[in-house]
Amino acid sequence: MRPIVLFFLLLISLAVGLQAQSFSAFSQPRFFAGGSGGLFRISLDDFTSIYTSRWGVSPGGAAGVRVYKNNYLVGKYRTFNKNGKPSGIAPHSGLSLSQADWHEQWIAVGVRIQPPLESRGNSYYGFGAVFYRVEEDENLSLFDMQNEENRNTGSGFYLELGLQYFLHPRTAGFFEMEIASGGIRGRTGFEGFSVGGFRFALGLLIFLF
Repeated sequence: MRPIVLFFLLLISLAVGLQAQSFSAFSQPRFFAGGSGGLFRISLDDFTSIYTSRWGVSPGGAAGVRVYKNNYLVGKYRTFNKNGKPSGIAPHSGLSLSQADWHEQWIAVGVRIQPPLESRGNSYYGFGAVFYRVEEDENLSLFDMQNEENRNTGSGFYLELGLQYFLHPRTAGFFEMEIASGGIRGRTGFEGFSVGGFRFALGLLIFLF
């Protein structure tokens, strides 16, 4: 079994355990907002043939509004940037790989299931759609640009699982794991063809209203 699968199962086990801790000071808010910083690993095959690593820093933000009981409509924004390798020449263009620059942004819209806030420690999970935009030099691109316009947008879907701990009845720190697919320029959004991937993040949420 892959280490990432074992980690995901461990996260689920911790979430179940946290739910058992009683704390009665909380109520279900109507709105939350927050930010996070984390590490992202892109799934795209051959990414390291041009860029330095599949891993990189990924800042982001999120906001949600309660639409029914403990279900929230959520919007999220993420970024991931990577520089080209410090040495090497691209065979198809003759340019130095050091000139390559990957800029990826994505917006996710989905549903988050937030169990009743009856403890300091609790969990949440969610799912939804993702919309991507990628910018890179077309002469140092991982995609076949022949006979194509600059089709640098695409879409996919995501799953999330988070653990949060309330520092105050309206403020919580959280750890989150997100798995996302994403295809652009006519490619499918699964496994090696995906500009999505795994994101592990720490952040802070403010619960309002």
